[in-house]
Amino acid sequence: MSNLIAITWENDRLLFLSAAVHNNSATFEHAESLTSKNQLKELVQKYRLAKSETIVVLSRADVEVRSMVFPPVPVNELPDLVKFQATKEFNGYDAAAPLDFFITNKLENVSRSTLFPTIQNQLNRTPLKKGKTEKIATDHAGSPKHLLASTLRIATLRNIREFCDELNLILRRVVLRPCETAYLWRHTPNFDPNHAVLVVELDTHETSQTVLFQGEPVFMRSPKISCPDDVSTSDFAARLVAELKRTRIAVRNEIQGVTVDEAVLCGVGANFESLAKQVANGLGIPVKTFDPWQGIRCGGTLQKNQNNQQLPIEKPERFASLIGTILQSVRNESSHIDFCNPKKRREPVGHRQLVTGGLAVALVVLTCLIVFGFYSRTVLTSEVKNLTTKLNTLKKTAGTVSEQRNQLNAIDAWIADNVNWFEQLDWLSRKMPTAQEMILTELTFSANSGGSMNLRSLLKDFSVVSPMEEQLRDENHVIKPGEKGASGGNPQYSFRYDLSIFLSKESADASTQTSPPEEQFQEPNQ
Repeated sequence: MSNLIAITWENDRLLFLSAAVHNNSATFEHAESLTSKNQLKELVQKYRLAKSETIVVLSRADVEVRSMVFPPVPVNELPDLVKFQATKEFNGYDAAAPLDFFITNKLENVSRSTLFPTIQNQLNRTPLKKGKTEKIATDHAGSPKHLLASTLRIATLRNIREFCDELNLILRRVVLRPCETAYLWRHTPNFDPNHAVLVVELDTHETSQTVLFQGEPVFMRSPKISCPDDVSTSDFAARLVAELKRTRIAVRNEIQGVTVDEAVLCGVGANFESLAKQVANGLGIPVKTFDPWQGIRCGGTLQKNQNNQQLPIEKPERFASLIGTILQSVRNESSHIDFCNPKKRREPVGHRQLVTGGLAVALVVLTCLIVFGFYSRTVLTSEVKNLTTKLNTLKKTAGTVSEQRNQLNAIDAWIADNVNWFEQLDWLSRKMPTAQEMILTELTFSANSGGSMNLRSLLKDFSVVSPMEEQLRDENHVIKPGEKGASGGNPQYSFRYDLSIFLSKESADASTQTSPPEEQFQEPNQ
């Protein structure tokens, strides 16, 4: 029998969980919430856990996570491609830093990037010779590769190793909290693969939010929210609902085709049931509570109060990721993200395979030399024709390269003219007439040398037009009235009115810079 330890940091708290492992099963024996490393050292000595294999669980705020999409390529080439792309995607990426990723296989038919249509069109337009379509599709693995990649600072990993060495523990894995909680949820009876689920874990000063699509994590956030002892308070519920709405909007915008239709709140008891009801009312979707200790075998100090179904620890719901990562390790299953064992290109074959391969190559070469003498002029001419056909095919498909370049240039232009549209929406909502006087039927944004907003609306009366234009016109916005007339479609709003608002380049740059840099760094998808 061996021991397995899982550790995670919760701001100023250190969560510790140990389990005894026997025959691919785990019995959880000790769980503690500590305030210092010395307390953990005393626990290791007290329970004789020295030299135990250890897993360190990191929160979403400790790492950088980016979504990536690649053309259909062999899986063995992905590690090198991800490292190359990481230099562009991550902030200050160090090539020596640990980098790991996992493929979100469930998103093969979901668009996660503006590159997806280009890649798909290229596959559809590439002419293939009759009889070779299936072979080429198989060589390219059939569909684009969607994945989530994450990197960790070298200094952080070094500190973790030194921490484990000082406590006389053997570091085996450094994993990501949302992935481990998702693993635990997938192995519960309440898991339903037909729903896109938002899993919520409450921390002292932040809230982990993970979106699972068919059981696989596809989106992660960890906004800063201070969690009170009584989570059922209306103030905390309102702040939590606001962040969850932002997460749902971000998922809908980034992953077209995935809509969160259910939420899971990690925790049980009257307070969590009350919080779940308030969140369900605020989001308009079902909200379940999730007990991470349900069905878990306990022993040692965790067995004291099993008769009355109470665990002798504070806030047992915060150990969900630790339980998940221990069960995953005991079952010899690899983690989605593991900075100690990142995915690499497949190692070269062994010595025996090299010898066998060398002999096979030598035999093939000898055979080719024998057959080469029997080559005829007809065979060579046929090969030239085939090459000519392939060359003509490549010339026809060369136009797709120019199309891709134009799309990428359009993306770069959009980024260069980035405007803080949330701030402009806030400004617009404060300047527009009330819903009783006017309703918007269409609102279009464009970023070009500043930006513009095109509005189409229905009015009860034209008398609101002049005051509205005066409200909207200022030193940063230029108003250009458009068409107006009778609507004929809505009896309550019988007039239609179009309006264009132009934002200067200087004002657009200034509005973009008003967002705090720290929020932009931590929450790029908001």
